[in-house]
Amino acid sequence: MFPRMRSDLFGTLLIFSLLLAFWLLISASIHWQHVLVGVIFCLILTAFWTNLTIADDAKTGFNLKQLFMLIKYFFFLGVDIIIANIGVAIIVLNPKMPISPGIIIMRCDLERSLLRALYANSITLTPGTITVELEDNLLIVHALTEDVAHGLEDWALYRRLMEVEGLYKNG
Repeated sequence: MFPRMRSDLFGTLLIFSLLLAFWLLISASIHWQHVLVGVIFCLILTAFWTNLTIADDAKTGFNLKQLFMLIKYFFFLGVDIIIANIGVAIIVLNPKMPISPGIIIMRCDLERSLLRALYANSITLTPGTITVELEDNLLIVHALTEDVAHGLEDWALYRRLMEVEGLYKNG
């Protein structure tokens, strides 16, 4: 029924595993009914995902080193979110409200659209910044302060995504 799932078994199993892990994380239960429903939905989503995104005789082009780099990326994103929360709290609690909001236009040299979207969403998840628009290789970002806006131009998470993309290009 879904021949592309068999042709890219590693990609199919990876997507299924990630979806199931997310399901178990948000359901917060390992009761057999939760697991069964999760497995059923993850199988359906994986089947449709594979048919929509994988071309004939193509592979996902994702390896375990990239997976570990992305896990590390999400860890550091969590740390940056906590630090940004503290920074925004300090600004909000300051009676003088030292804000200098503005919009910055940034170039994003990531070639894969999935990584560009991940980067744009990471900016939005970080308190004090919102990605207003992502079009081709340009990001329009609203920042709460000028320092935060200029910090985005050399953000460590952007460099990490460039490394992930470099692994994709090199094999």
